[in-house]
Amino acid sequence: MFGKYFYNKNIRNIVILFGTIFNDIEIRRTRAGTVQSRLKVPIAYGPAQKYLTKLDQGPIQVEATGMDAVETRDTMGMVLPRMSFEIMTMNYDPTRKLQTTKKIREVKFLGPIDSITVTDNGAGYNNIPTVEIEAPAAGGTQATATATLGTGSDAGKVVSITLVDVGAGYTFVPNVTIKPVGNDKPSDAKATVNVDADTTTLNTAYTPVPYNFEIDLSIMVLNSDDGSQILEQILPYFTPEFQVTMNEMKTLGIKRDIPIVFNSMSTEDDYEGDFLTRRSLVHTLSFTVQAYLYGPTKDQGIIKEVDVNATTDENFIDNDANINVVPKDATADPDDNPGFTITIDENV
Repeated sequence: MFGKYFYNKNIRNIVILFGTIFNDIEIRRTRAGTVQSRLKVPIAYGPAQKYLTKLDQGPIQVEATGMDAVETRDTMGMVLPRMSFEIMTMNYDPTRKLQTTKKIREVKFLGPIDSITVTDNGAGYNNIPTVEIEAPAAGGTQATATATLGTGSDAGKVVSITLVDVGAGYTFVPNVTIKPVGNDKPSDAKATVNVDADTTTLNTAYTPVPYNFEIDLSIMVLNSDDGSQILEQILPYFTPEFQVTMNEMKTLGIKRDIPIVFNSMSTEDDYEGDFLTRRSLVHTLSFTVQAYLYGPTKDQGIIKEVDVNATTDENFIDNDANINVVPKDATADPDDNPGFTITIDENV
């Protein structure tokens, strides 16, 4: 029953999402009101004890004492401050459960790229810019293209983009970027990609299953002021939740606002032993990430015609009418509303 392989990277995306929120925190160390240094606080996935053990593996040496104590990199493989996080538990959340048998559907793109349309010609290009196309999913072939600059009244503008390699395996519409070269500083040109889509097939998946991910964020600092700076850059955003938009299932075109709920905080200040013993000041923040896990996706055909034979004969021998319904535009996508042509033949 569980023999079919699939991997939607849902858990991996949650880990990346959580780490991204806290990956740009900075602290500043001052003396007499003057900023002496600015430090970006690195973050990594893993238990805090792992990093504390690594910190203890080596002699302690600081350049100063008190609030301005800074460990030297010459004697340590890693310095403070630092943050780490790890998933503690994953629990099913029945309060967010939706109808289990409902399906999510999205047109299945099969690549290759059909064409690239210039939506904004830009201006001020002296050199032919490069065209970068987003890579396909694993196993696909990267598409490549070149830009063409105009002449005369269109000089310095991107007038068209020609595909060199149409690529393969695109399951989504890739982004295209037109980058200037040399010393060019133009107003940027823009373009969109048209993927050769199979409009007779859909990607489908059942309603995702809600799970709560309990994640602990550990903040390891050298002194109290460092910890206070980090905490004040985090806690005001959680009231108690903070929502982040995540590209949850790219193949199905699903984006969702993920609530990250702050639960509690604890502080451990371990300063035992003699004066050479390392101080371990760790703030642990507990969060709940309310996310979803998806099952396997399947292909499903798109209904393009409905044919109904209607009868009042209880034996279903004679038909009183035939009703035929077809879309006015046979190439329309499922999300379009092309209208329908209804043909009724009576007494057939």
